[in-house]
Amino acid sequence: MWTDNETKTDLIGFRVHADLIRSVVTDKNLLPVVLGVFGDWGGGKSSIMQMLQDDLDKEENADTYADVVCLYFNGWMFEGYEDAKTALLTSILVQLGEHKRFGAKLKDNVVALLKRVKWIEGLKMGAKFGFKYGVPLGITALSGGTIPAYLLPFLADLAGKKEDSPTDDEEKSDSGEVNWSKLIEEGKGNADLLEVRKFRDDFETMLAKTNIKSLVILIDDLDRCLPERIIETLEAIKLFVLVPRTAFVIGADPRIVRHAIGTRYVKQQIGESESTRSEIEDLTKDYLEKLIQIPYHLPRLSPSEVETYINLLACQKFLDADRNEVVLKDWAEKRNANFYSAYQIGAIRSALDNGNLPIGLEHQLAWSNAIAQVVAEGLKGNPRQVKRMLNALLLRKKLADVAKIEIRDEVLAKLMVLEYSHLARFYELNDWQVREEGRPTRLKKLEEAALKGGNEENAVDDKDPEWQKASLLKWLQMEPPLSDVDLRDYFWLARDRTSSTLAGVNMVSPLVRRLFTSLTDGNDGEKEMAGKEALALEDADREALFGLLQQHLTRHPSESNGYDSLLKLAGLKVPGAARLLLTSIKEGSPDSIPAAVAPKIRLLGKGDESLATETNNLLTYFVENHPKTTFGKAAERAMK
Repeated sequence: MWTDNETKTDLIGFRVHADLIRSVVTDKNLLPVVLGVFGDWGGGKSSIMQMLQDDLDKEENADTYADVVCLYFNGWMFEGYEDAKTALLTSILVQLGEHKRFGAKLKDNVVALLKRVKWIEGLKMGAKFGFKYGVPLGITALSGGTIPAYLLPFLADLAGKKEDSPTDDEEKSDSGEVNWSKLIEEGKGNADLLEVRKFRDDFETMLAKTNIKSLVILIDDLDRCLPERIIETLEAIKLFVLVPRTAFVIGADPRIVRHAIGTRYVKQQIGESESTRSEIEDLTKDYLEKLIQIPYHLPRLSPSEVETYINLLACQKFLDADRNEVVLKDWAEKRNANFYSAYQIGAIRSALDNGNLPIGLEHQLAWSNAIAQVVAEGLKGNPRQVKRMLNALLLRKKLADVAKIEIRDEVLAKLMVLEYSHLARFYELNDWQVREEGRPTRLKKLEEAALKGGNEENAVDDKDPEWQKASLLKWLQMEPPLSDVDLRDYFWLARDRTSSTLAGVNMVSPLVRRLFTSLTDGNDGEKEMAGKEALALEDADREALFGLLQQHLTRHPSESNGYDSLLKLAGLKVPGAARLLLTSIKEGSPDSIPAAVAPKIRLLGKGDESLATETNNLLTYFVENHPKTTFGKAAERAMK
């Protein structure tokens, strides 16, 4: 298993991006600057932040970056605070006051600024925040992961532990250390005196009095936050825009940030015209362009990079630390000489003086080449998704061992590629194999058609239009063929995905989760906006959204919001939405489907002759086969 956290160890060749960003934020001729590190959820943004901070803070680099200060702020960790602006400002100031090189010089200025910042009165104690010694664990980010002693009195008071705070005599150490918590407390009464211009001027003066040439502030995990918190944090960053010597590096999925900006304004414009919505889209674009001066989009991993990543993860798992370090150094050298080739088993053997490799490592290296192309396309070259898929694969292998089920790794891997890249088709294949005792004849026909038709789209016949996509054709052609394999055991191992809505929600991107929530639980404006965003989704994300909606309908067949969500998407001509809706209704229980759905789907075919025919056939089916059921009666009324 591999941890699903950011890392300073570069396994995907992103060191070059960290080096480039470092060269920008430490160049005094380019400051002030706000740089956006943009990429998909799990695309490597946080790891680049970790590499950047590690480079700037390393002791061996102290001389090179003697006049550079690097601070880190995790927006998601501070989401429990009532005021994002206060959390960001206070975090920056406290970290400056504690800085090992410049803290002593900055104390007086930091004290003055802290007195004018309104400190948080309380915390929203969400379930994700725990407590340690009466202090919210989220607050540890103020000083890079530990709770400073000088903050304990104030934080303990917030957590209702007043009796544990030190006495007045304890508030100041023999070394003359400033008690920041006391100063923050004293500043509460003057909080309303904070003026943006004055704060900026004083902050600029503070930096000018020191030898700090570049203050680098890393803003991470912004795209994990709720829309309102994203906007609040961006507004706080605007306080520093154009302050000399500052460099902000904001890591986020731009789609989620745009969604947050749009959501805020949609709430104010519900029911407005198309022109107004167009203006909101323009405003969203302008907002980002004015704040982010340098947008830097991280590339997705190529098939060769995905193969290399899988192989290096395998080495990390199966080799001891010393041998793994040898492999990493060899890979770095080979990558510098050739950016395009995968780092494969032959190179790994050579790096280890052609020694024997652990059996588990050889096994994984053997099938990584076979799945790399489809994984790269299906998972959009996303490192986190690749790692999660591998972790899930290992768990299922362990489950198979415990259950004494014999499986083939390459079959399991191929099925999981489909699961992670085309979730709705994975559910469909599960339905097929259930009905035909593990060997679906439809899959056999699809594989034969795909092999015969080559890589051309539409090689598969029109009975299964969703299977005609190029990415699915490649999956069907991928070794090994599955039509002669009994798939029941493999889908038994995947029951966490086929029977649990929660599992499905946890494994898709935050953007898809938010669109799903907006469609099923949002107001009219949010549903409209989510529908339009769904139009722009890539195939894999759209499949994931359909998978969540399909699960929702299966688990809540009598609730109208799932059907209404698909009706909204179908009305906006989102590819595949109408077909999924009609299929879900036909396969649903006629006594559970809300009666109000019948007249709505009758209108669905307006202006589309083919869809109108399908809709009429569906309603006729219920009228003829289930005339006494709730939906059957509603279908009869809708057809009059």
